[in-house]
Amino acid sequence: MAKDNAQSSFQRGVMSLLILSLLAQEDMYGYQIVQEIAARSGGTIVTQEGSLYPVLYKLQDQGMISGEKVLVGKRMTRVYYHLEEPGHRRLQELVHEYQVMTRGVFQIIQRETDVKEGG
Repeated sequence: MAKDNAQSSFQRGVMSLLILSLLAQEDMYGYQIVQEIAARSGGTIVTQEGSLYPVLYKLQDQGMISGEKVLVGKRMTRVYYHLEEPGHRRLQELVHEYQVMTRGVFQIIQRETDVKEGG
């Protein structure tokens, strides 16, 4: 079954919000971002690196974040991602949009709950 475009777009938006939020706190590499999302969400949001990197690359292309390769050990390199000024502004926009959206969703589902309990 094909994914609904609106749902897929919403999930990408949430992933961008989470990534930008984490990078506002400190520079991180991809696997670290995956681990932090899982840990900080209490395991309710679990993502794979394979679905994370397209979002990271898109954010880089948009100038929201930058990446710096760092040598770890003798042979291994990691790309640490850094939030740039446009990313800070976009994070503020996304937080506001998410708050407005979730407020609207809760108003709808609360009304449904109130109707069922009252009816």
